[in-house]
Amino acid sequence: MNIAMKLARTFLEDHPREAALALERMPAPERAAAVRAAGAEAGTALGEMVAPAAAECLSLLAPAEAATTLEHLEPEVAIALLRRLPKTAGKLIAELPAAKQDPMRRILRYPEDTAGALMDPFVLPIPNDVSVAEARVRLRREPHGLLYYVYIVDRSGMLAGVLDIPELMRARARDPIVSIMNTPVEHIPAWTPAPAVAAHPAWGAYHALPVTDETGRFAGAIRYQTLRRLESEAGQRSTAPTGATVGALGELFHLGLAGFVEGVAGAAAAREPVLPVTPASGDSDSGERE
Repeated sequence: MNIAMKLARTFLEDHPREAALALERMPAPERAAAVRAAGAEAGTALGEMVAPAAAECLSLLAPAEAATTLEHLEPEVAIALLRRLPKTAGKLIAELPAAKQDPMRRILRYPEDTAGALMDPFVLPIPNDVSVAEARVRLRREPHGLLYYVYIVDRSGMLAGVLDIPELMRARARDPIVSIMNTPVEHIPAWTPAPAVAAHPAWGAYHALPVTDETGRFAGAIRYQTLRRLESEAGQRSTAPTGATVGALGELFHLGLAGFVEGVAGAAAAREPVLPVTPASGDSDSGERE
């Protein structure tokens, strides 16, 4: 990898907001070439772009290339982009690691602005027939699915109980998990509209709430910060960098680094032409990601 490509990747990774602004200004084929050349490092910058531009970029990549970028996005961002690519979303999901495919498909079942669309489908539930020691082992093995709360399910997946991490750590290792879990469990049905989710009285006591599907099975959990993020994004996204340091970086970027990134994109495009795919009318809508 030459020094120019290393610098471009570093900038995309360390200053994703400024990089996103430059990528948005590029023609779609050049934008896709830059993302292809950067690989996984482009994920964060892609997540900072307005949704139509990011989705159009993904639509110009081969499914395996697009999946590499999606894999490094926050789940809620990846889902928002997949919703804009209804005709190709299935192919992209099929290229993701096996452990991520079913949760992604599950969350896409639910319309936007419902609890099912807002939940994190990767939260790890614990079976109610294991010991405290086994529960700890499972959580250490799957740290990406860890919340402050541990949700307990029966073998059919029905939500059965909840406890928090301090409770789990204080319990005796040999105790069955069912003996220390708390019931009943405050939960939100997956089809609950977003305004009703935000108004749920249980937010006064918890900073995450489990989501259940139509049969009562555990489907995921909604974090309180997700609601706060939605509130903060209710207005138009500001494109002006904030803070003295970021402002200075942004000024440098607009004066010189924008051209540098565009040059890297042009070089990448010359070496490896962008796939001649035109986004289908249903695959890249106008409007911004929620």
